[in-house]
This record gives sequence, C-alpha cells and structure tokens, in this order.
Amino acid sequence: MSELDPGHAVYSISVASELSGVDPQMLRVYEQRGLLTPFRTDGGTRRYSRDDLDRISDITSLLGDGLNLAGIEQVLRLRETARRLADQVGELRAAGEPHRHEIRRLRREKRALQAELDKRDDLDPAITDGSPTGRETTHDGDAES
Repeated sequence: MSELDPGHAVYSISVASELSGVDPQMLRVYEQRGLLTPFRTDGGTRRYSRDDLDRISDITSLLGDGLNLAGIEQVLRLRETARRLADQVGELRAAGEPHRHEIRRLRREKRALQAELDKRDDLDPAITDGSPTGRETTHDGDAES
C-alpha cells in the first residue's frame, strides 16, 4: 500500500474527530475562526487531510498551553509568516550562490595575478627606478614614456 499525500483530504469530520480527540463541533468552531480550512466536496461535506490533523494537534497543544483561540490564530499566522520568510531566505541564498562562487574565483585570480606581479618585481628590479610612476627618468629629470 502506498503512503498517502499528507495534503490529500480523505477523512470525514467524524473520523478526524476520532483521530484527533477533538469534538466535531469544536472542529467547526476552528473552521469558523479561520484556524482550519478542511476541503469541501461538491456536496459541501468536510474532508480533512493528515496536514489538517497535524494542525488540529497544534491547536490542541496551544490550547493546553493556555492560549485562547485569538492567541492561537496569531501564533499560527506568525508561524506561517516565519515559514514563508525562511523559504524566501533559502531561495535568495540559492540564487546568490553562483555569485558567491564567482566572487571567490575572481578573488583567487586576483591573488594569483598579484603574486605573479610581485614575483616579476622581485626578479627584475631594473623594471622601475622607484619613481611613483614606474617609468625610468632621464638625466635631466624628465620622465620618459
């Protein structure tokens, strides 16, 4: 038997009530308060998914912690916002990863080029005479190009 998609709504309100331990009337209240949104069939029958049952469990846990339904609504809204923001941060990080690799590559290339220039300067000190422009000076002090 294949595992059911947790978002697939298959449980009736009576089965959801039995599985969650929450009275069907309370499940209706959760829905009225916007805490829960079960799937509705064409005939209007509520169907609950594994995700819905997990949400009912979260609501029950928060009620047990002493929150009222208005507080639970806020907590669930904040959790959803935090989840969306975390997803966005992940997407931004993934989008920026090629740029970070390119920046690292360019920095390595710059270091290698600088090391090559330093090596050439060390090997041939006659390349410059120490003047700020790096050009040799003539006997009358004028720089030659």
